Amino acid sequence: MSLLTLRGLTIRFGQQRVVDDMSLDLEPGHMLALVGESGSGKSVTALSLMRLIEREGGRLDGGRIAFQLDENRIVYFAGSTDTEMQHIRGNHISMIFQEPMTSLNPVLTVGDQICETLIHHKRLSQADALGEACELLDRVRLSDPEQRLSQYPHELSGGMR
Repeated sequence: MSLLTLRGLTIRFGQQRVVDDMSLDLEPGHMLALVGESGSGKSVTALSLMRLIEREGGRLDGGRIAFQLDENRIVYFAGSTDTEMQHIRGNHISMIFQEPMTSLNPVLTVGDQICETLIHHKRLSQADALGEACELLDRVRLSDPEQRLSQYPHELSGGMR
C-alpha cells in the first residue's frame, strides 16, 4: 500500500480548473518531487494534499487523496473534518513552504516557533518541546542547535531557514 495516493485530483479557483485529473503514488521511505514551470500547479497540489487550498480560495473539485495513517488506518482527506486534519497536519504530514525568507515569524525565536508546533501537536511541556526542538535541529545537521534555538530568523542563513 502506498503512503499517499492521489487519483483524479482536480482543483479549481472559481471556474478556472488549475489542476486536472492528477494521479500519483508515494511509497513509504521514498521522496517525490513535483517539477514544473511557474504556475503549473505544484504549490496548489501541495496545498490540496494538506487540505489548505480552501484557505487560499481554491477547492477540490474531484478525485481522491488517501493517506496511510498507520498499518490499520487509511484516511481519505476529502471526507476528513477540520479537526481530523488538524491532528494529521504536523503529526503525520507536513509541508515546507517554498519561500524560506518569509516562512518564519521575524519577531519570534526559531526555538519559540518550533516549540509552538510541538506543544500544540504533541502536547509536550515547554521544557520537553525545547529538548525535542534541539534534537530536530541536530537531526537536520544544523550546527550548534542550542544556539540556533535562541536566534531570530534574520540571524540564520537562507538555507538554515
